[in-house]
Amino acid sequence: MNICSVIVSAKPENAPKISGTLNDMEGVDVFGGIKEGKIIATLEDEGEKALADKMAAINNIKGVIDVSMIYHQEEEDTAMEKEIV
Repeated sequence: MNICSVIVSAKPENAPKISGTLNDMEGVDVFGGIKEGKIIATLEDEGEKALADKMAAINNIKGVIDVSMIYHQEEEDTAMEKEIV
């Protein structure tokens, strides 16, 4: 399982619609930054190519200025299922 955090840059007036589109995408969760036009999101997928494809799809959303990866982590599925105490 690959997980990365991204910042999706957009004009503040376009950010709410873009955020909705991101939330509709499988494996994408939005956490904030909408008001500022710097949407903070996480992407989860199998394999780095899948994440790269997902980032390219986000970059092609109308109104998106840029997508920047700020964090990436790769874990085996069994490690992701462990309970954190």
